[in-house]
Amino acid sequence: MKKTIALTLSIVLILVSLSCIAQAEEGPKFVTIQEWLDVKGECGDCMLVLKIVQELNPTVALVADETGTANLFSGINEESSFIEFMSEGTGPKVGYILVIANPKYNLFEGNVEMAAWTLLRIIPNIE
Repeated sequence: MKKTIALTLSIVLILVSLSCIAQAEEGPKFVTIQEWLDVKGECGDCMLVLKIVQELNPTVALVADETGTANLFSGINEESSFIEFMSEGTGPKVGYILVIANPKYNLFEGNVEMAAWTLLRIIPNIE
């Protein structure tokens, strides 16, 4: 009887350990624009590395990676998260690289737009 209980506890501990390892590996992951488009923004806790290709207006920029392009809408009607692409100040410019997290999929006037994203890093143009 003691051997059966010990074996059962050992199996439970192994399964719990494997579950913890699997959860640890499910942290934030990098995805491409195409992968993000394929799942319509439902990529869980994901990050993208995007290059600003064109400033479309003060609040929208065209961004690209090796798999495609998308419109990047700046801000979520919250002043603290708003980035003005065409500003004379320190805002990101064409050629800058942005690392963003968890952008929302937004179909806007026939174009796919990333909205409500979190800025993780701005890397200046080094060209």
